[in-house]
This record gives sequence, C-alpha cells and structure tokens, in this order.
Amino acid sequence: MSQARQRGLAIVVIAAVVGLGAWTFTHLSVTTEITHFLPESEDQELARIAQEMTGSDLNRSVTLLVEAPDEATTLAATRDLATRLAALGPVAWVRSGPGEDLNEAFYSLYFERRFAFYTDTPASLELDDAAIRASATDLRRRLLSPTGTFVRRIAERDPLLAFPRHLERLQASQQGSLRVVDGLLLTADGRGVIFLAMRASPFDTVAAHGLADGIDAAVAQVRRTHGDAVAVEESGVFRFTIASEEAIRSDVVRISVLSSLGVVLLFLLVFRSPRYLLLGGIALGAGLVAGLSVTQLAFGRIHGMSLAFGATLIGVAIDYVAHAVNHHTLAPAKEGPYRSVAAVWPGLALGAATTVAGLVGLAWTSIPGIRELAVLTSTGIVVALFVTRYLLPAFMPATPTITAGHRWLRDALGRGLERLRASRVTLVALPIVALVICAAGLWRVRWVDDVSVLATLDDTLLAEDERVREAVSRMDGGRFVIAWGDDEEEALARNDEVFQRLAAAKAAGEVDDFRSLHSLLWSAALQRASLAALRDANAGERVPRVFGDEGYVPEMFAPFGQDLAADPPAPLEFAELAESPLGSLVAPFRVELDGANGGGRVAFVTLTRGADVAAVEARLAGMDGVRLFDQQRFLQGAYGRFRTRTLEMIGFGLIGVFLLVLARYRRLGPALAAFLPAVLAAATALAVVVLVGYEVNLLHVVGLILVLSMGVDYGVFMV
Repeated sequence: MSQARQRGLAIVVIAAVVGLGAWTFTHLSVTTEITHFLPESEDQELARIAQEMTGSDLNRSVTLLVEAPDEATTLAATRDLATRLAALGPVAWVRSGPGEDLNEAFYSLYFERRFAFYTDTPASLELDDAAIRASATDLRRRLLSPTGTFVRRIAERDPLLAFPRHLERLQASQQGSLRVVDGLLLTADGRGVIFLAMRASPFDTVAAHGLADGIDAAVAQVRRTHGDAVAVEESGVFRFTIASEEAIRSDVVRISVLSSLGVVLLFLLVFRSPRYLLLGGIALGAGLVAGLSVTQLAFGRIHGMSLAFGATLIGVAIDYVAHAVNHHTLAPAKEGPYRSVAAVWPGLALGAATTVAGLVGLAWTSIPGIRELAVLTSTGIVVALFVTRYLLPAFMPATPTITAGHRWLRDALGRGLERLRASRVTLVALPIVALVICAAGLWRVRWVDDVSVLATLDDTLLAEDERVREAVSRMDGGRFVIAWGDDEEEALARNDEVFQRLAAAKAAGEVDDFRSLHSLLWSAALQRASLAALRDANAGERVPRVFGDEGYVPEMFAPFGQDLAADPPAPLEFAELAESPLGSLVAPFRVELDGANGGGRVAFVTLTRGADVAAVEARLAGMDGVRLFDQQRFLQGAYGRFRTRTLEMIGFGLIGVFLLVLARYRRLGPALAAFLPAVLAAATALAVVVLVGYEVNLLHVVGLILVLSMGVDYGVFMV
C-alpha cells in the first residue's frame, strides 16, 4: 500500500476518533462527589453509614453569624439576610428564629400529646403526693411569672405543666446558649444566627459554587443596605468542598501546564518540526477519547479528579511517539516510516504492557475514583500505543532530516554510555549508593493513614468554621452515635435508649454534651408507656385532691382527669414532624440507610461534644443497631487497609511485570537489566522521602505504582 493510501486511511480513522470524541464529550457525565474517593471498609455497617452521611441533611446544613455595631442593626441585617437567602434556588429552607408558625406547631403537635411526653422513664415514675404538691407550688410560681397568661390558659387541663416543661426541654436542646430577641436567634455575645440547608449534596461542587455565589451576593446586598460594618461568618461542609476543588484544580493545571511546556520545548528543540509535535497530540488525543468512552460505558460517569489525573497520566504515551520518531530520524528504514516503527514495536509493546500491568491493579482497589482512573489510563495508553504503531507513520517523512541539536544529543549520550561501559567502578558504585540509601531510609518508613494529610485545609477557613460552630452548636463534627432499625419504630426505640445511656455518660463526665432527636420525638411504645404511667398512678383523681389541699379549687382540674381518661391521639410520628414547621429541626437527625438499594432501613443520629470514645463505646456495648461513629478513626482504618492491600498488589504486580519481561527476552540478564532499575529507583525515591523527614501516606503508595509501571518502560527501551 502506498504512503498516500495509508495516509488517507489514517485520516479516515482519525475522523472516526474525532466523531467518537464529539459523542463522548456531549454524553460525558462528570461527577464531583467526594464519596468516589472514600474507600470501602471491612466494617460494612460503618461503611454504609459513612456513605449515607456524606449527603445527609446534617452535612447539608449551613450556619451564618451576623455581626453589627449594635443590636438593632444586627437584628435588621439578620432578618434581611434570612429573607434574601430563602429566595435562593440552592436553599431548601432557612431558619433565623422560632417564628409564630413554630410556636403554633409546637402547640398543635404536643399539647394534646402532653401526657405521652410526660416522662421518658415511665418504669421509674414516682408521682406521690409530695411530687404533686411540688407541681402545685410550681404552678403558683408560673402563674405569677411573665408567662402567667399562657399558663393560666392551660392550667385546668395541664396542672402538672407537662406541656411547658416539654417546651423547655425542646428549647434547651435546640437553642443551647442561643436566645430569642424580637423573634430572631442571637448568640450569647449578640450575633444574629441563621440556619439553612442546601438542596443538593455539599460535595456537589457545582451546587456548592452556586450556593456560595448566592450567599456572597446576598451578603453584599445586606452590607449595602445596613452598612459596611455588618460582618458575616459561615460554617458549612460545602465551603471545604469548594476550597479542596480549587486547590486540586490549581495543582493539576500548574503541573499540566509545566509538563506540557516541557514536552513542547523538548520536541521543538530536538526535532525542530511542529509535525512531530502534532503527531504526539494525535496519539494522546486518541488515547484520551478512547479512555473516556470506555470509562463512561463501564461506570456511567467519571469523577473530575479521575479525569484530571487520568488525562495527565495518559501523557506517558508521548514516550512511545518520541521513541518511534527518534528511531525513524536516527536510523530510518529503507522501506519507509512503517518499517522504522515496526523495528521498535516489540520494545514499545512491552513497555506499554508493563505500564498497563501496573495500572490495571488499581482497578481492583476499594476506591471507586481510583478504579475509574485505572480504566481510563490503561485504555488510553493501549490506544495511544496502537495509534503510534499504525497511524502516525503515514504522516512521517520518508527521508527525515536530523537536526544539529539532535545529532549532538545522540553523540553526547553515546559517549556517556561508552564511558559508563568502560568504567566498571561507576557501574557498580551507582547501584551500591542507591542500596545504601535504601538501607538507611526504608526501615524508618512510618505510614500515616490520617486522611487529613491528603489535603491541606485553609487555616483561615477552618478557624472561621470552628468559631461559628463554637458559638452555635458546640458539637463535634464527624463524631456521633447512630441508631438504626428495620423500621422507624425500632430505630426510635434504640434512639430512646441511646439518650438514656448518654445522659448517664454526661453525668459521669464521659461526654460534655449531646443533641438528640429524643428531645422532639420518642418511639410510639415510649409515648404509650408515658401515658400509661400517669394513668397507673391514678393522677386523674389524685392531682385535683392534692392541689385542693394546697389551696386550689379541686373542681377546676376536672378537664385534666377527663383528658387523661379519654382516648389519646395517635402517637407522634416522624413524618408528621417533618411535614410541619418543625421539619427543619428534625431533618438533620434522620438518615436513610441502603436507600439506593431499596433496603429502607431508618437511622437516627445523636451529635456529641467532648466524648471519651472508649467510655461512650463501653456505655453503648451490647446494644443492637447502635454504633459510635468517629469519622477520623473510620477513615484512618479504611485507608490503612487500602494501603496494605495496595502494597500487596504492588508486590504481585512486580512479579507479573518481571514475568512479562522475562517471557519477552527469555534470558535472565536482559530481563533483570530492564526490570531492576525501576525497582531500585522507586525504592531509593521512597527512602529519600523518608530521610528528608517526610511521613509516607496513601499518595506515596499510588506514586510508587506509577513510577514502577512507567519506569520499566525506560529499561525496556534501553535493552
């Protein structure tokens, strides 16, 4: 076949690749969910909890603090900002104060059920005459207080003050140190508080940017209206998502630009021809299109980080183009470019095979994002290899011209190689020095599986987040107790028991504080038991009598006895709370486990602060469907197991790569010459990292795989 026909066929294939690329990029689904880089865990329950919690209402919650020179301006700015935020598309709900609708909801939901929420320890209820007399004294005190008008309205039906006491429990658990002024929540130091929730996952970078832009615009409007002295601080997971994405993008762009400039300059300096640079671009472009197509078909989407790093790693295929062009320029075959490239094909194929052998192992890791990276890169390298072999020769000159710089580089490298061959001392000294470095450094390797070392958090952002959390929630992020069940009732019953055990832990100093759904909702069984305890204590008859002894008119409390004896309303359920104005208060506590798999299990979260993990776990021991989740400890264990398995895969991969090389050369000497330099280089690099004082983490493990898989290429090319 003539070169003209070969070129025509190559153009047709390239056009097909362009068409495939157009289809791929228009159908490509790129995700930014950080869950794609969470490893699977051997503890499947905690793994599912971690997966579901990433996009839960708890993580979607955002808190803003508004500060101004005086309280009046603070209140006005807070109310204005809350109104503007509520109008934003990415915002699901906004809460800046109790509001009339919240007060009405409390009354409608809980007053008729006040007996069902009278005691959460019905088995130990002591309602003797002394306790009833204490209630009579409390009622008299409250009638004379600022809330006396409200108490007077309900006293006949609720002399034990079950409803006001339940309201106080709710306020204490939900507001903490916050206070209400003019219908708005203020911190102890007078800053306005706004709570809101995102509609999307906080790890969705597109949604996170949309929310951040909306908040910034709203804050700017508020400052224009109420003065530049108004300051707003925020706390929310979405802000760290944005910061991490920007840091990663900056690193990838910087590395990609620098490496691309290096390749361009090297090609132009050595070959002095844009043609060869274009040929390299064709090979890399075809590899990227093929890799993206296969990854999209295999996984249905690709993570943005996998795409960025995968595209960079496919860049190793430029070595194949450089090797083929270099050989054709320095030793062109009489038959033309196809024959020149065919002469180095065995080395190119073996080099690509060793690279893919190292990368394919990543496809069996427990991190979805790295599996995508392995498939994308392996496919791209293989396709780029075949493009180099069968398409690019059609565009190479039949009689290439070697430049002066290229000739000088060839001669200089040749002379250097001859000097090395002549100096046995140097040949022996280099590996000995490397082995000494390995011996000095490798035994000091200390693996760090703390996920926080994988990304550097912005200190300013972190400090602001902690200030807001300390002023409002005062709960530890990433550490909570979770109780789950096959249905809501079972989960609530376990959550009730968790509350009692944590209350005991708090009394013993094992946890500083905690926040639970229990302050708003009990299991149906516990609600019925509370009502039954009052009835069993004969409260309907005894309370009017004892109150009469304390100076009240007994007959005025007849409605109390009638309500207690009447058929009670149905127990309060989560769905009723969620659909009421209290929905924003309860949503963060509920998590649907196995929702995507149709399992339908329900879980409820209890937030903690200052928990002694070992002591709290001992308190919870023996409870089915209850775990203390410590995010840092969980991720540390999961990444540690991933690192161990990856190191094992490196070992098996090295054996596979060596067998590949040995099968190709069928002699031990050439096989070792191609294989050992990469192994020694990787080990020496790791030892140097340790010797200069760095701790070794997951990224170093992945780096070892890449160095080993690509490093063998150079040994193969030399042999």
